[in-house]
Amino acid sequence: MNNYTSNNQVQDTVTPIACCQAGECRTTAKHPHTYRAPVDVYETEDRFIVIADMPGTTPEDIELNVDGSTLEMTGTVTDRYGELGSVSRQEYGLGDYHRHFRVGSGIATGQITAAYSDGILTVHLPKQPVVEPRRIEITEN
Repeated sequence: MNNYTSNNQVQDTVTPIACCQAGECRTTAKHPHTYRAPVDVYETEDRFIVIADMPGTTPEDIELNVDGSTLEMTGTVTDRYGELGSVSRQEYGLGDYHRHFRVGSGIATGQITAAYSDGILTVHLPKQPVVEPRRIEITEN
């Protein structure tokens, strides 16, 4: 038996949204370019998993914030070869990553965890357990 909210319920979703739909962004880009980190969103019985490609970052460069029903993901890419001299040709993009996700009320936002390895950020968003209806016994005083 499934003890978590159904994936058919609206409150139990993790949906990418445009930055302008999220309202004012808390983090502004420090570089001229801001990239949308490509993501895959998976659903299991008890959680959603967001996998984001964020090459050029380290765990210290990434911020993950949840505010109400919005999850904000920001990563800063720093110039990795600045000490080599002036650039005569640059094909590697230098900029920040920024994504927003709408998080349904069926997600346990206080239990969200994240891990980073080899340029990939993995975010686990556990579902709230289903509260089963129950009969409440009435006692006599």
